[in-house]
Amino acid sequence: MPGRLPAAFLAACLATAGTAHAEDEARDWLERMSHALTTASYDGEFQLEGRGYSERMQIIHCVRDGAVSERLVSLSGQGRELIRKGDEVTAYLPDKQIAVIERRPGKDGLLGALPRVDRQIEQWYEVRLQGRVPELNGRPAAVVEVRPRDGYRFGHRLWIDEATGMPVRTELLDASGGVVERLRFTRLEIRNDIPDSSLKPNVDPTRFRWVRQAEHPPAGAVAWKVREPPPGFRLSASSVKDIVGVPSPVNQLVLSDGLASVSVFIHATAAGQKPAEGAGRAGSASTFSTVVEGQQVTAVGEVPPQTLKAIVDSIVRQP
Repeated sequence: MPGRLPAAFLAACLATAGTAHAEDEARDWLERMSHALTTASYDGEFQLEGRGYSERMQIIHCVRDGAVSERLVSLSGQGRELIRKGDEVTAYLPDKQIAVIERRPGKDGLLGALPRVDRQIEQWYEVRLQGRVPELNGRPAAVVEVRPRDGYRFGHRLWIDEATGMPVRTELLDASGGVVERLRFTRLEIRNDIPDSSLKPNVDPTRFRWVRQAEHPPAGAVAWKVREPPPGFRLSASSVKDIVGVPSPVNQLVLSDGLASVSVFIHATAAGQKPAEGAGRAGSASTFSTVVEGQQVTAVGEVPPQTLKAIVDSIVRQP
């Protein structure tokens, strides 16, 4: 009949409209989650699982007058703790009798980087609302998937609690959809009455050796750069610091696409020590090491190994 739209064309239009609506809904949920993570005070326990490891942890997150304090405690294993006040993080390592203080600028908390709504990010990832399911204590949660547009980054799947906007379960996904790491809350309470005592370490650090990571480059430090980073990755930080266990100052470069990040460590090896080379793993992160102009170069990040290799292969000295 003249004037009637072909059925295939109409179906395509409806599908496109449905996809756009799902993307908008997914963005709304990510905005809610980001707001909850930065403004709410909460106390929770979660299970962290990856390939070959599992750990039960507690996190306490307190926001007062815009200032953020956090405490992350291992409830299994060595009883290690991280305490964050603003941009400063102290790691208490009772098994080594060491407390390490370092500065960590940025908005990411101790739960790690989670997807947010950002046009820069959406160049490299697409977001989709997958539906709603019961999750923590049977409460409904929206399932949002963040899929990479190429093979240089991992995907994410998040279960966002409808009542609080908090991510009660997250999964880091490889290219085949396999779970690299899963975080799942077993208890989560939104609280405005978190006492100061909850943000202090359980361990007694009076006999610990205290180490503050130096951030000022020593005289004669050599600068490095990544000549051709993978698509979307840009240098976000560069510093020279002393790191526990490394005998010489370490040049650190941090590259990010707005969600995934990679740290590159460059330093001289100890006398008689064989340099590391090749791919490896450190928890949920991949590693790739090589030697460039006599320096040990190691890239670490929650990205596919090919991304790390591309970065390491492009490391050069600054003129």
